[in-house]
Amino acid sequence: MSRLQISAAVLRAEAGVLSISGLLLLGAGFPLTVFLVGHALAENGLSPMLPIIIGGPPIMLGYLACHFASQRLVRARALEREPSAVAA
Repeated sequence: MSRLQISAAVLRAEAGVLSISGLLLLGAGFPLTVFLVGHALAENGLSPMLPIIIGGPPIMLGYLACHFASQRLVRARALEREPSAVAA
């Protein structure tokens, strides 16, 4: 089997896409959660679990996307320093 060689430029491009998608998810998740918390705290408001159920997944996915983007950048930096330093 042949092994694919991943370049630092490809890793940086993937990190850019992951960062943008993560920031979009965080940008949508935080205001949505704050809005739902405001309604949950109001008298005769929504269920207190609703902000966690609806606002939690976009925040977690956004965090994970940004985390994986930073991992790709670390790997790209290691590839630039020494090509044999990073093993799949």
